[in-house]
Amino acid sequence: MSDATDEENMPGGAASAVPRWVGKGRFVAAGLLVASMGGAAFLGMQAHRAEADADARSEALSSAEERVPELLSYESSTLDDDLEHALAQTTGDFAEDYGTILEDVVRPEARARKISTVAEVTAAGVVRGDRDRVVVLVFLTQTTTTRGRQSVSGSRVEVTMAPADDGWKIAGLKPV
Repeated sequence: MSDATDEENMPGGAASAVPRWVGKGRFVAAGLLVASMGGAAFLGMQAHRAEADADARSEALSSAEERVPELLSYESSTLDDDLEHALAQTTGDFAEDYGTILEDVVRPEARARKISTVAEVTAAGVVRGDRDRVVVLVFLTQTTTTRGRQSVSGSRVEVTMAPADDGWKIAGLKPV
């Protein structure tokens, strides 16, 4: 009996002469292809997330540098408007807490003592953050005028920024 006849009598005919590992190899290759495509998709999503987080940190930093001086500066002659504008820089629970401080402490003291203050950011940097919340360390110089007398002080504050309808707003402020 010839080898050709043996191959033809085998189930599946001559095609069965292909070793079994070759057929399994096709499944393994297909599995590896699917796994590598999945891995590439995962890495692509991670890269997109990292880029979105970096954009958020950059936007929040810029917003903190702009909003913190607006939050902490006011003139005694335009106090009501300035404090309303300061409160507009906040969001979340911090907005309510800061509003209470403005009404209970800042407004009465500023009126009684004719206090004006100007806050300037001298340096700022992101401590940590993602698309939902960014913490920024802000170094400030604050010039306070009380009845014609001026004093200058420096401070550091940790500012928590959160996305809001019109950009990033201050969701927390903690002296450090």
